Amino acid sequence: MPTDTRDLPPYSPSLAARLADSPVRSSLAEVGGVAAVAALLISALALSVLAAPTERIFGFAIAGRHHDPFTVIRQFELGLRGDLYSQPVTDAAGTLLARSIGGVAAYNLLVLVTFPLAAATTYLLARYLALSRGAAVFAALAFAFSPFHLAHAAYHPHIAQVQWLPLYLLALWRCLDVATPGAMAVLGLATAAVTLSNFYGGLIAAVLTPVAIAAYWFPSRRAGSQPMRQLGITIATLLLLASAGIAYVWWSAPGALADDAALAFPRIDLFRYSAKWWSYLVPPVAHPVLGPTAARFWEAEGGRLGLVEQQVSLGWAIVMLGLIAVAGWRADGNRRSAALTRVPALAVVAAAALLCSLSPERVIGGFTFVRPSALIYEFLPMFRSYARFGVVVQLMAVVLAGIGVDVLWRLRTRLAKPACAALVALAAAEYSVAPSTLSRDVLPTTAHRWVMQQGGAMKVIDCAPLTLESSSISWLTNGRISVLGEPAIDCNEPNAAAKLAAYGYTHLLVRRPVPRGRAAITPGPQTRLRLDYEAPDGMVLGIDEAKPTIYTAAMSGFSAREYNQEWSWRWMGESASWTVVNTTQQSIAATLDVELSAFAQERRVTVLLDQKAIQSVAVHPKRRTYRIGPFLVAPGAHHFQFEALEPPTVADALIHNRDRRPLSLAIGTWTWQPEGRQR
Repeated sequence: MPTDTRDLPPYSPSLAARLADSPVRSSLAEVGGVAAVAALLISALALSVLAAPTERIFGFAIAGRHHDPFTVIRQFELGLRGDLYSQPVTDAAGTLLARSIGGVAAYNLLVLVTFPLAAATTYLLARYLALSRGAAVFAALAFAFSPFHLAHAAYHPHIAQVQWLPLYLLALWRCLDVATPGAMAVLGLATAAVTLSNFYGGLIAAVLTPVAIAAYWFPSRRAGSQPMRQLGITIATLLLLASAGIAYVWWSAPGALADDAALAFPRIDLFRYSAKWWSYLVPPVAHPVLGPTAARFWEAEGGRLGLVEQQVSLGWAIVMLGLIAVAGWRADGNRRSAALTRVPALAVVAAAALLCSLSPERVIGGFTFVRPSALIYEFLPMFRSYARFGVVVQLMAVVLAGIGVDVLWRLRTRLAKPACAALVALAAAEYSVAPSTLSRDVLPTTAHRWVMQQGGAMKVIDCAPLTLESSSISWLTNGRISVLGEPAIDCNEPNAAAKLAAYGYTHLLVRRPVPRGRAAITPGPQTRLRLDYEAPDGMVLGIDEAKPTIYTAAMSGFSAREYNQEWSWRWMGESASWTVVNTTQQSIAATLDVELSAFAQERRVTVLLDQKAIQSVAVHPKRRTYRIGPFLVAPGAHHFQFEALEPPTVADALIHNRDRRPLSLAIGTWTWQPEGRQR
């Protein structure tokens, strides 16, 4: 903390002129020291990730195992794309790293390095604004480990590149002070970095730049040297950079300029992914003590879907220190320190960013208040997460808090320094996180990890449905674990083990808890499955079934599987079919024992093989097993069809259960009995 007035000189016009010509500078040793402290802190928090960088990823699982990190990891492994969605500063670094250390490790390194970099650039900005060394370190670490940064580091590696925003504001304000060719070049590089590292950074910078220029330039225009010239050069540089940006978009994706509506998000998304004003005061859900309470609060508010975006908490200590900075600015008058003169600019930029982070409109007492995001959306409908403007609110707040630290520390009252220390300690407590919560396995369950730890040849089917989240499992496991999709397999269907064996699978993996409305899959002689591994979140079942001679490969025309305590079935309407496969090289005589139940009345069904009728059966409403065959099945795949002769009945018309499906037969379990081979 500062102990003398050399760090905080009183304000005067001559001082402002000197600051404009020769701003407070930071040595490489200072910046390196701040970065080193941040690196040590993030290393301690991410120790489990550093111990297994190819198996675990960094971050608190606010939204569970969302697909976003894995989509980016896959992009890193596949290489740079030349389309509109490529954000080259981040993607190029990730791609280069992935070539040498793999996609998962590249993702981790790219995220973790943002913490020391964010601390370093924030320290540079704070020192330029004349904060003392101690206050600048406080602001730098608070921004680097802010709830916003930690939340997006867990899911959005592009948004986590927050280090470029302090650098951009530093370059912008320095160019307003001293518009030398060097300052213009630095502004150009910072603009490219903040925009091409992530497009939201570019949006935020573009929207807030006019505010940042006005708020910074007007109070100091009388003190600087040739203020109009500096302003004109800075604006001209920005216009040139904007033209280059438009040219880049036209070159990389010309269709985006012609038809931005094709990229538009629904307007309703803006309300879901914009911040609430009170989001800045609610504790982060990653907090080890207050987090569970915050999570319950958001659950009650219905904000679970956009919960990551709502992690913009400033902390009460940061807010109080910022208010102390404002009070110091108002009280000191003509004796304001150099740092205090920047308070209005910082406060104005923070207020503008906060307004932009809110939803497009709010209705109060019958009046609709329109907010900036509504206007931005009209011109740029491809952006929806306006809560991300909160990163600038966070940056301005911590710099103001650093000024507040300086104000308290230099007060000559008995309680000032203890109060300052207490508020700094409170801020550290509010931003604290438990290291044990800041990593998770790239695979969804311990059952998946167990499979990867086994030797020998294993081919495993994950019985979870194919989604954006689960689609990453196949390439994360190098093809050892597949997800339901191609071929389509229902792990709950009768004789699933036989079908899996036909496709070459050795095991199936069942996640827990079992989804609502589905029956549990159990090992045993009846299912031909054995239990090889079991844990609270999943189990791995070995397949005790040889490759079948004949099996049902696919079903079409049936409704989704239904269950009760007695059996499992699928309804059909007028007709439905199977794909039946003879895996041998010869024709075989086969018999099918199939469990059937007719809806409401006895119904006749004709069974056809490759469009030729082979048998007719009268099916009763009471469930029972019927034998079809024997009949001859040639090698390969065949169309096996069930045709109900009586028209199906709409369930609701008979039993008034609101089920509009026309139903005829329910099919339960079945067994194929090959009886012999024929040439």
